[in-house]
Amino acid sequence: MFANEEKSSKKCLKELAVFALLDDEEVEMICQQGYVKNYRPGEIIFFEDDSDKKLYLLVKGRVKLSMLSSEGKEKVMTFLQAGDIFGEISLFDKNPHPVTAEVVEEAKLMILNWDKLEKIIMQQPRMALKIIEALSKKTRLLASQVRDLVFHDAKGRLVNLLQRFAQDFGQDTAEGPMIDLILTHQEIANLLGVSRVTVTKTLNNLIDDDLIKIKDRKIVLLDEDKLSELISDI
Repeated sequence: MFANEEKSSKKCLKELAVFALLDDEEVEMICQQGYVKNYRPGEIIFFEDDSDKKLYLLVKGRVKLSMLSSEGKEKVMTFLQAGDIFGEISLFDKNPHPVTAEVVEEAKLMILNWDKLEKIIMQQPRMALKIIEALSKKTRLLASQVRDLVFHDAKGRLVNLLQRFAQDFGQDTAEGPMIDLILTHQEIANLLGVSRVTVTKTLNNLIDDDLIKIKDRKIVLLDEDKLSELISDI
């Protein structure tokens, strides 16, 4: 029995190694207090306005955070990858989740209920700093989105999005960084707050200018310098 528990603990520690911001002691406590759950693509982790108080650590896979208008129109906020923490926005107040979390690529999550998380924070106050860092990351993302809406046209917003995704999801290729994320034109439109037609037209313009290319349904940035010049005056 002890051997099985030790093996399980080592497996947990290895899986949570993706969370570079956590030290070994914090990871050990999370392994003891949390539980693992697997999700298939398309499954909902939580809906907007759900009120469960849990912290989610994305061990593997990708998750989409989005909002819906009263008419059912989707606004994609961002995509999360292994190593990201989410659900933290609703932990410290009585308000429900402001977004819906949907799995887009088979995912494994480490989940901490609030009472367990509170225990960890009391013993390891640095864990609270990790949550603050996660909140800060989302605040910067929202500030960037507001800046795009105010100062950039559709092309500028798209270029910023491609550069951010190249940084977050990029894989180096001989031609340039390839965004390892398959997005439809409608999903990109939802991220940018523009129409699908505008996205298609803008992508085609960037392709015609030899700034990007589509390879296996993924976007490759061919000339990052020239892409940056498109928005350098903002």
